Amino acid sequence: MYKEVLRTIVGIEIFPVLSLVIFLTVFMVMLVWVLRMDRVRLETYASLPLGDDAVVSPEARSCPETLRGAQL
Repeated sequence: MYKEVLRTIVGIEIFPVLSLVIFLTVFMVMLVWVLRMDRVRLETYASLPLGDDAVVSPEARSCPETLRGAQL
C-alpha cells in the first residue's frame, strides 16, 4: 500500500539521494573538524567524565568574576 502511494508522488526519487548527500556532508565536516582539533583541547575533553564537577579554564582563573561559584 505504501509503495503505491509513494510511487504516485512526482519527484520523490531525489529525496534518498539528497538525504545521503546531506548526511555525508555533515559527517565529513565533523571528521575534518575533529582531525584538526588541537591536542590540548582533546585532552581536556577526554578528562571531562573523570574530572571534578566544576572545571575552570586557565583563562577563567585569572578573572574571578567569571568563576560564578566554581571552586578551584
